[in-house]
Order: sequence, then C-alpha cells, then structure tokens
Amino acid sequence: MEKIFTVVEVPEEKKANITTYYLSGKDDIWWNTVKGRLVGPEFTCSKFLGEFRIKFYSVVAQGQKEKEFMELKISSDMTVMQYASKFTELFRFVPEFVSSERLKMRRFEEGLAFYI
Repeated sequence: MEKIFTVVEVPEEKKANITTYYLSGKDDIWWNTVKGRLVGPEFTCSKFLGEFRIKFYSVVAQGQKEKEFMELKISSDMTVMQYASKFTELFRFVPEFVSSERLKMRRFEEGLAFYI
C-alpha cells in the first residue's frame, strides 16, 4: 500500500483511513475492537502500523528480526547493493533503532567492510 500511496500522492492524514478500509477477517475484527481507543487527532498510519505489528507480529519473530538487523554485516559473497537491500528489508522491523537518518546511516556504515 505504501507504494500506491506514493504513486497516487495520498496525503499523510488519509493513509490510516485507507489502510484500515482494506482490513478483512481477523484483522478487521481486531480493528473494530480497538479503533475507538486509537482514532483521534494524533492518529497516523505509523501509529496504526505500530499497533498492528504488536498484535499480529509475534514477539519472537520481532526479536529475530531485531537480532538479524543488529548483526547484519556485508559478507565476502555480497555486493554493496545486496547489503543495502537486506538492510532496507530489515530496518522497517526496527524503526526505533534507526529513528533518524543519522542513526540509520551510522548503522549502515557499521555493517560495511572496513575497506569500503
């Protein structure tokens, strides 16, 4: 959905409503039970995704992704582009570890080989 939001240029304040519209099954049932508590002036798509991940993404799986992200280093059989792709894939699971562009750059550089 994020790709569509970018292409269609959906305003930030509309993203959460559109996202929740497409929920179905157990996701929609969950949303109907919590939306009264979450929806308000400070409600954003990022906050929704945070709540959604807490509910549907197990603590064990989150821990594994966090560990994988923190231990990610470029290997001898990996190009910089492959490393960057893996980094991007993993950092979305741990936004608190890369809460600013500066932290994200630092973590990215830490995983590169010294000669790079």
